[in-house]
Amino acid sequence: MAIAYRTDPGSKRHDNEDYVGSFVNKVGRTMVIVADGVTSNEGGEVASAMTVEHFGHAWESNDLETIVPTIAWLKKQAKIENDAIIKAGQRFQELSQMATTVVLAVLFDEKVVIANLGDSKAFLLHNNQLTQLSNDHILKNEIVRRGAMASADASNMVHANSVTRFLGVDEHADMEISQHDFVADDILFLTSDGITKVLDYKTIKQIMRYEEPLDIKVFDMIQQANEKGAPDNVTAVLVTHEKD
Repeated sequence: MAIAYRTDPGSKRHDNEDYVGSFVNKVGRTMVIVADGVTSNEGGEVASAMTVEHFGHAWESNDLETIVPTIAWLKKQAKIENDAIIKAGQRFQELSQMATTVVLAVLFDEKVVIANLGDSKAFLLHNNQLTQLSNDHILKNEIVRRGAMASADASNMVHANSVTRFLGVDEHADMEISQHDFVADDILFLTSDGITKVLDYKTIKQIMRYEEPLDIKVFDMIQQANEKGAPDNVTAVLVTHEKD
């Protein structure tokens, strides 16, 4: 397994509320995770750092090696972390509304489990086709998925892109979890929403297909996003089965 990641404030911001990490549990299963502090809420950088570090250290201390118990663990851990963020906010008034999105992947032999809250994203490049594995939890998408409105109408709503699920603020932490094939030559890509605001799928796929080590691909992803005027923090994680 080869993993590379990098985070950057972006070309328009000085602070970075993204946080990223990679962790291995007691039986050698790897988790990669990206959290993006909700910018409109004070303390987003605290919430994102808490989420990655707490999820990561909890993962390192377990011995899960199969998918079903891992999914149950993720649901339980999301609740634990949500409670921790809320309690931290109750202790410090300036952090009372802090929140973060999160997307993570747990790697198995030829499968990957994806879990997310919010609009941080997971993609898979398979047979030269780039597919988003996660669902963006934003207002327009949630309304369309419930069948309450057509996509075009929902896109014209006020606050159509407002994040509807995250860790923090309220007691509901409805993490969406799915499993997918992850086989030889596939490339997994996790990111906050900053990169996809400025780079289209064609460009992202082109970078992922470079004949370069993963860390160079990640660097180029960040660099090209910044050259395009990335208005938000930018974070990229790439994972393959091959060793760099």
